[in-house]
Amino acid sequence: MQRWLKAYAESGIDTLVSRKKGSGRPPIINTDVQEQLSKELEDPQGFKSYEEIRTWLKAVEGVEASYKVVHDTVRYRMKAKLKVPRAVGIKHQPEAEEEFKKNFHNT
Repeated sequence: MQRWLKAYAESGIDTLVSRKKGSGRPPIINTDVQEQLSKELEDPQGFKSYEEIRTWLKAVEGVEASYKVVHDTVRYRMKAKLKVPRAVGIKHQPEAEEEFKKNFHNT
């Protein structure tokens, strides 16, 4: 409280109201690497798992990051999703699917 009163007395209300950004720790996956990663994610082949991304980061960019860091960065900061096809059931019959698609438009 004393520091606030002293700051107010010396600099006025503007100093108290202004927010200063903390220095904090720099991100492990910096913006340059994120840009390169986003280009790789746009590739139709893409990545199948976050472990693949971790391996790629270490091999290509020399960045060693934990699974959580990779997941949080890709999913929440970059707003990207992995290119993973939907699972197909054991009883899936491709021929029946094609037959349905052909006949569906005729009805």
